[in-house]
Amino acid sequence: MILLSLLGAALVAWTIIEIGLTTLTARGAGPLTAWSMQGAWRLALRISDGGERGHRLLSAAGPLILAGSALVWFVGLWLGWWLIFLGGGDGIVNSQTKAPADAVEMLYVAGYTLTTLGLGDFQPSGALWQLLTALCAANGLLALTLSVTYLVPVISAAVAKRQLAIIIHGLGSTPDGILSQCRDGAGYGRLASVLDTLSPNIITLGQQHLAYPALHYFHSGEAAAALPLRLAALSEAIDSIAATVPADRQPDRLSMIRCQSAITSFLWSLRSGHIKLAREEPPRLHGDDAARPAPAGGMDGVPAGHAGSVDRRLLLSLVQSDGWPWQAINRCDSDDDALERQTRQNSD
Repeated sequence: MILLSLLGAALVAWTIIEIGLTTLTARGAGPLTAWSMQGAWRLALRISDGGERGHRLLSAAGPLILAGSALVWFVGLWLGWWLIFLGGGDGIVNSQTKAPADAVEMLYVAGYTLTTLGLGDFQPSGALWQLLTALCAANGLLALTLSVTYLVPVISAAVAKRQLAIIIHGLGSTPDGILSQCRDGAGYGRLASVLDTLSPNIITLGQQHLAYPALHYFHSGEAAAALPLRLAALSEAIDSIAATVPADRQPDRLSMIRCQSAITSFLWSLRSGHIKLAREEPPRLHGDDAARPAPAGGMDGVPAGHAGSVDRRLLLSLVQSDGWPWQAINRCDSDDDALERQTRQNSD
């Protein structure tokens, strides 16, 4: 019987470590928690067909994965304490008959105590089991508190993730759209202040992805609010400006470098467990403006890498890991398309 208690203690200790590594560190989740989250997301991606129904499935997967992780922690603690009590033989007895609790009653006592509701119709027998019962209740209270304090910032970060995506989408729904809408008579000078505003927000979200791995699994079925698509489109637009626009018509070079560096930081924060380096770079998806040669007046001739290049293989992996094809970054809604065409006509 002592082996059951030892096995239960090991399970409780492992679950506590998983909870602690996930909720109290800023470097990801516990190994089992991270593995189960990734497995559930890969399964959702495999089931998803890429259509509207598939995006609805992926949108529901994030909250379910987050709630499922908290449920697994509770079940782990519940089973662990059940084994500890079960190995004690007559450590838990009926408060009226004094008869030792059986296996099913031990399971009830462990769950009831973990939820800090008390012992019900049972009581510990002896000082050791009184101490273990109090420890079980404290363990349950601590696990519940950590779980709640972990869930709230994840939801808040998921909202911030959508907000940032929508802000970037306001610049243009495609790389070509960003080039069209952000161009004025003097070039792209006004884009510098926008990039300076976006850069710290991108870095912050990257660090939140690192601290809360479940955040990566919060998917938006709307392209306008899908941050992977928006970051890819923004990075492609910056590359195009650096490669095809004369230096005197570009935004401040430091602003472009800082923004591309922020996107790179975001990608590397996800590479630890969410995205892998793709084998090949994705194709360039340019429309009329991106492919148009720069106006006469002296091409700078500086390659895109001098604007703070982003590894496009990681960009491709980011987009695909969120359930989107790479071609989706060049897709825009009809309203956005009309606005971009109007902006292009006005700028021309």
